[in-house]
Amino acid sequence: MKYGENGVKLDLEPNSKPYLLKRIISDGFDTVLIFVLFMILSSLIFSSPLANVYNTHYENFTKIQKSVAEEYGGDAEAITQALNNDAYYRDERFAANLHAYLLKLLAGFAAEAAVLLIVPLISKLRGTPGKLLTGIIPFNEKRQTKASRLAIAARFIYVFVLDSAFLYLFTGIFTFLLVPVLRFVEMLVNKKNKTICDAVTGIMIIEKLSYNGIDMEEKP
Repeated sequence: MKYGENGVKLDLEPNSKPYLLKRIISDGFDTVLIFVLFMILSSLIFSSPLANVYNTHYENFTKIQKSVAEEYGGDAEAITQALNNDAYYRDERFAANLHAYLLKLLAGFAAEAAVLLIVPLISKLRGTPGKLLTGIIPFNEKRQTKASRLAIAARFIYVFVLDSAFLYLFTGIFTFLLVPVLRFVEMLVNKKNKTICDAVTGIMIIEKLSYNGIDMEEKP
């Protein structure tokens, strides 16, 4: 039970969902912040010793490409056929792409952890930078209290695995444009403007001002 000043019981109103515009601004701000961090971290990682194996495989398959191109001149069809028939080239290219993907996952993990995990866990309101900026918070609808640390961790895992690592395999850098659009569509198809992530983790996004008593200490 929640109590305010002088031990007066707080009657929480029905959930007050924010305007869609606030959700869009919040998600957009977080996405841009994650993208900037991702690009910076990717640049640092690919210029560090962590990228040595990737660089070796990349150099190997690009040397083969150059050699085949010189051999067949401008015959694009012959070049493509020769490369497709070269098992060593295919293996080296696959290894380079795999290591590049893993290095980008590392950069993405660090960037998303900073914005979607560390900041919310430090914040009293459990909000990401975008949510804190727009005055909205993740809310445990069942318990009528702010989101727990476990729920925040679950949201981070969901976003990183499904919205990031999985989609990036197919859409690459365009994932940063695709995910906000998908979330917007998800919010439009239900009355509470929940995304799939919200529903899975038992969270609803609400207006902070509607629940001024939400952060007060619980009393017996």
